[in-house]
Amino acid sequence: MTKTPNEENKQPPETEKTPGFWSTVVSVLGAMIGVQSESQREKDFKKADPVKLILGGIIFTVVFIFTILYFVNKILEPGS
Repeated sequence: MTKTPNEENKQPPETEKTPGFWSTVVSVLGAMIGVQSESQREKDFKKADPVKLILGGIIFTVVFIFTILYFVNKILEPGS
């Protein structure tokens, strides 16, 4: 039996899962400190939910700023 060109190119549909919580955390942290690989970045843009990545970036940025402020205030606190 000969296959037509359309039948040869048919592939089963891929069940692509969206990345989970920890995958999103790792992606955001990798992007923030600049060590994310090109392949991971492409995967994030193709599969990840942009809202989760944006919220993760905002949350980590706020946590980073408050962490820096905490340590600066502890160091500069009079009477330490």
